[in-house]
Amino acid sequence: MKLQSIKFLLLCYIGIAMFAAMLLTLPFCNTIDLDFFDAFFTAISALTCTGLIIKDTALDFTHIGHGIILFLIQLGGFGYMSLLGLIYILLRKRLSNAEKNMLKEALNHNSYDNLMDFIKKILVYVIIIESIGALLLSIDFSVRFGLKEGIWYGVFHSVAAFNNSGFSIFATSLTDFRDDLLVNFTICALIFLGGIGYVCLAELHLYAKQKLKNTNHKHHFSLHLKVVFSINIFLFILGALIILILEWNNENTFKRFDFIEKIIAALFTSANYRSAGFVSYDVSVLNISTLFFSTIFMLIGSAPGGTTAGIKVTTLAVLFAFYRSILNNSEPNLFKRTITSEQVQKAFFIFTISSFYFLIVSLLLAITEPNIPFFELAFEAASAFTNVGISTGDGGILSLSKNFNDIGKILIIISMVLGKIGVVIFTLALFGRTKVSRISYAKEKILL
Repeated sequence: MKLQSIKFLLLCYIGIAMFAAMLLTLPFCNTIDLDFFDAFFTAISALTCTGLIIKDTALDFTHIGHGIILFLIQLGGFGYMSLLGLIYILLRKRLSNAEKNMLKEALNHNSYDNLMDFIKKILVYVIIIESIGALLLSIDFSVRFGLKEGIWYGVFHSVAAFNNSGFSIFATSLTDFRDDLLVNFTICALIFLGGIGYVCLAELHLYAKQKLKNTNHKHHFSLHLKVVFSINIFLFILGALIILILEWNNENTFKRFDFIEKIIAALFTSANYRSAGFVSYDVSVLNISTLFFSTIFMLIGSAPGGTTAGIKVTTLAVLFAFYRSILNNSEPNLFKRTITSEQVQKAFFIFTISSFYFLIVSLLLAITEPNIPFFELAFEAASAFTNVGISTGDGGILSLSKNFNDIGKILIIISMVLGKIGVVIFTLALFGRTKVSRISYAKEKILL
C-alpha cells in the first residue's frame, strides 16, 4: 500500500469524524450543551466501533443524534472505502488503481480479482445478518417497550453488535437483560459473525450453497477459516471458564447471580471482552485478576478483515506455530500447512509494535493522569487500542475517559484510530517506508 494512500486513509477517518462532530453539536442532535471536543471524541469512538463514552448516549443525545452515531458505527464496520466502492458501482464508474489498492488492503482481500463483486457480497451479508438480528431483538424489546421503541432499540443494538461496537441507547447498557436468553444469544451471535471477518463469511456462504445444491464436491475449508474458527471458539470457552472461576464468589458480581445467570453472564462477557463492549453487570467491581485476563483477551481481539481490532487471532496462531516449531525443531505449521517466513515476520512485527504502542499510551496516561490507578489506565488504553469499549467507569455510567484531562482524552482518541486502521498502516503513516537495502552482510552468531 502506497504511503500517500495510507495518509489519505488516515485523514479521511479524521475528516469524517470532525464533520460528524459538528453535526452532533447542533441543538437538535443533543439535549445538553455539547462542546466540539466531546462530540469529536464520541464520533471517533463510534466510527472506530469502540464504544467508550464521555457523554450519556441514551440521555444526552436525541433520536437524530442516535441516528448519526449509528451511521458512524455502520460506516466504521462496513468501511468507508467499501462504501466508496458501492457508490462507484451505482454510478458505474471505474476505480483508479490507487483506489483499488486501498480497497483491497482495507478489506484484506487477496487480489484485485472480483473485488467489486466481493463488496456487493459484503453489503448483502451485512443487510441479512443485521436484519435477522434486529428482528430477534425487536421481538424481545417490543414486549418491554412497545412496538415503535422496541424496533428502534432492536435495529440500533443489532447494528452495534454486528459491528462489534459497545454503544447502547440503554443508560445501563444491557444490565437489565442479564438473564434474557434471546437478547444474550442474539448479541453474542452478531458479535461472532462480525468478528470472524467478511472473508470467512464469504467462504461459509459458498459452503452453504454447495450443501443446498447437494453436490458431491467436498469443500476444503481454507487455513484462514480453520484458524479463525478454532481459536475464536477456544478463546470464547476459555474466557468464560476463567471468568467463572475468578468471579464465582465475588459478592459484587457472580455470587449474587443464580447458576444459570452465572453461565449466561460468563459466556456473554467472554464474547464481549475480545471485540465488542456490551456489559451485563458493573465492570468496576470485577476482581483485579479478572480485569488482568480481560486485558489480555482484549489485546488478542478477533479476526482480520472484519469489524474488530487487536493483534488478531491469526497473529496469535502464527506465533504459536513458530514457538512450537522451535520446540519440535520443525517448520512452523498449522492444520498441516506450512507457515511462510514472511508471515512469521509480519506476525512478530504486529505483536511487537502493538505491545509498544499499548505500553507507551499506558505510560503517557500514567503521566497525564497521576491520580488514577495505573491498572485502570492500562485497562482503558487496551480497550481503546483494541476498539472494545469496555471500561472500569468514571464512578457512574460513563467510561473512565470522562475523568481524563484533554491530553488524556487525545491519547485515547489516537489509540482508537490506531486500533481501527491497524498498527502497520498507522506506523507507515507516521514514519513512512524505509528504502530497501540491497546490501547483504556476513553472518555471525551472538550469545542469547
